[in-house]
Amino acid sequence: MFVSFFKWLQEAGLFSYLRNSAYAYPVLLSLHIVALIVLGGMVVVTDLRLLGLGMRSYSVSEVVNGLRVPKRFGFIFAAICGALLFGAKAEQYSYNEWFWIKLTLLAPIAANYFIFRRAVYDGAAELDRARQLPARAKLAAGLSLLLWMGVVVAARGPATIKDIMHSMVNPGGEFVFESVQLIADEHGIREKAPRTDAEWDEVRQRLVVLREAPNLLTTEGRRAARPRDRSKNHQVEDEPEEVQKLLDAGRPDFIRRARRLQDAASVAMKAVDAKDKDALLLALDGIDKACESCHLHYWYPNDKRAQEAAKEDGVIK
Repeated sequence: MFVSFFKWLQEAGLFSYLRNSAYAYPVLLSLHIVALIVLGGMVVVTDLRLLGLGMRSYSVSEVVNGLRVPKRFGFIFAAICGALLFGAKAEQYSYNEWFWIKLTLLAPIAANYFIFRRAVYDGAAELDRARQLPARAKLAAGLSLLLWMGVVVAARGPATIKDIMHSMVNPGGEFVFESVQLIADEHGIREKAPRTDAEWDEVRQRLVVLREAPNLLTTEGRRAARPRDRSKNHQVEDEPEEVQKLLDAGRPDFIRRARRLQDAASVAMKAVDAKDKDALLLALDGIDKACESCHLHYWYPNDKRAQEAAKEDGVIK
């Protein structure tokens, strides 16, 4: 029956609409994540109370019975949103092993509920009268916490290239680019550059990150991004699956581009060691071109203005 309903939704064009709409898929994904957060919070509160580690001012029955219906509603809502997300992007989830690990973990979670938790839920009043919670209640709560933690880890999966870019490369790049610059404002033109040993050392630390990041970016098997990491401007930006195809089709080329950033960062580090602000400014141009060359190929290859600007600046020939 569920499969038939799923096929009916597909024939009705709902999945196609979710896949092609600029807003429907992100909104649905946000609802799915919010539902999981709310559900997870209620699960944690219940399990901690059963373990005797929290919510001691409330009885077991108050916590269990009070959250029973909201948890069921949260699970159903999250499951419906998840099924719709899968239907819209099935080809992306199918090769994601972490997605299947997450689904696999739902089986022991269900078994834990029917074997242990159901008895605990039905006997909540008896647990209130007991001086000490029975072992089955603590076992059920402990298993629940461990299994749901596994679901969270599987949902997140290993760091992607986008994760590394956002957490390491982008912050480091912004810092070093702002460390040496000419500033023109109402007060005139002035130069900004490191002056003290501490300021030079801060720049050097960020350059170390930029130099080592390519080693992480080019790790075998690292994915470009998660299926949910949709582009903000799909007219010019590639989607995660499109970036992944480019990476899979030419991994040596990606490694070469990443090494270009590594080499440029090494040149900048030499300028920092010499405390030469002019050499650092020149080296930063090399870092900028290395980054832009990679972005133009993988991230926004359809941006015609960026392509023309890159040709004028010598980023691409």
